[in-house]
Amino acid sequence: MTGKTLAALAATMTFALPTTIAFAASTDANVVVDGRTGAETRSIEVSVADLNLASAHGARLADSRITRAAKKVCGWQNGSIMPATRDYRTCFGDALDGARSDLGALVQGQRQG
Repeated sequence: MTGKTLAALAATMTFALPTTIAFAASTDANVVVDGRTGAETRSIEVSVADLNLASAHGARLADSRITRAAKKVCGWQNGSIMPATRDYRTCFGDALDGARSDLGALVQGQRQG
């Protein structure tokens, strides 16, 4: 990941607003990823306590964990040959936006000390 890409990711994480469909809340060094598909809402708590979020590597690892969690709460099946539905894409996008917003706050907190 280049410096420009990382800066864009950090800006996106900092300025992304949580949505009403999928909301992510942070507690200490955890990010909660919520996803709604239909009438069902599922949540996964993602720990980032073991990562140095002030480093580019730590931020990438945290984002990777959040991406996997968003897929899981929205019902993605590994190895599936079925195309992603509109509901899945909406759930996944909203779950990522909310979680990345909270991750951005944690990153900012670690950088400030």
